[in-house]
Amino acid sequence: MRKTTFLVLVGAAVVTTAAAAWVTVGRGTGAPTARAGEIFLPELQRRANDVREVVLVRNNGTATLKQDGDRWILVEKANYPANGEQVRRVVVELAELRLVEGKTRKPDLYGRLQVEDPTSKDGRSTQMTLKDGQGKVIADVVIGRRRIDRLGGGRDSLYVRRKDDAQAWLAAGNVDIAGEYQRFLIRSLMDIPAERIAEVTTIQPDGARLVIRRDKPEDKMAPVDLPEGKTVKEEDKVAKAASALAGIDIDDVKKRGEADIPEASVKAEIRTFDGLLVKVATHETNYRAWARFSVETTAEAGDAVKKEAETLKAKVEPYDFELLGYKTAPFTTKLADLTGEKSS
Repeated sequence: MRKTTFLVLVGAAVVTTAAAAWVTVGRGTGAPTARAGEIFLPELQRRANDVREVVLVRNNGTATLKQDGDRWILVEKANYPANGEQVRRVVVELAELRLVEGKTRKPDLYGRLQVEDPTSKDGRSTQMTLKDGQGKVIADVVIGRRRIDRLGGGRDSLYVRRKDDAQAWLAAGNVDIAGEYQRFLIRSLMDIPAERIAEVTTIQPDGARLVIRRDKPEDKMAPVDLPEGKTVKEEDKVAKAASALAGIDIDDVKKRGEADIPEASVKAEIRTFDGLLVKVATHETNYRAWARFSVETTAEAGDAVKKEAETLKAKVEPYDFELLGYKTAPFTTKLADLTGEKSS
């Protein structure tokens, strides 16, 4: 396993006595154990490169970010690859927090700072637990409310608390873990250039087929076998068929078969000039568009395309993906969409 290397931490791990003032708070005994200006989690700063797992807990769920070989995965999202740079960034941000001043030790006041138990009914905090490769806890903290710098000093702060310590603190810095857990996923799924696309076929649940094709990359895409009396009024939708597999990013992911994509869903087949064939079934429910991909090759495929197909197959076939609605449009186009007629 390649050792994870985190960014160099800002500042020295040890703060000189002259730069720090005793804060008379401690864990349980009331004895002074920390100073304003000190690093909040000195052990984490020393061992940032040993972090192999980051667990985030909120009252609406848990996210486990774990190193798997040279990559990071999000366990609760079917072990889908996570953005390692984002994971490393939040570890460094946590390691760089410096104490500003001690706040309350009273649990009934934690809610004001959002450092309460994150699993409580009205909890708004996030528990953040960092572990090494053997599962040993390096740091276990509660991340609370952020205080945005309004004086132009360029330094935000937030309220924090060690999970095993009653003392809450205001700390200088920020740990950017806000938002949904999906933010840690690698969003880019595939990006097959428009010039490679030869044909896009959509099949509606009732069996109606629409084929948009061209013979050469320099040709314009055009519908095949347009019924007599029908004319294309939405030329942009025809042209966009060539970009069906370009720049596809995901919003969410589930294990294949877990998304609500019925057998009677809209299906599409996208073929490239060089023999790559991507099939996709899509279904929109509750304003969420889910897609299930399969990858094959045709007789035109050479060794390079066959290798590309195997790589893409391994990437997409274990999962179902939520996409932005506009990205699934080329997978669901009907003849009526091109002629401007109302669907029956």
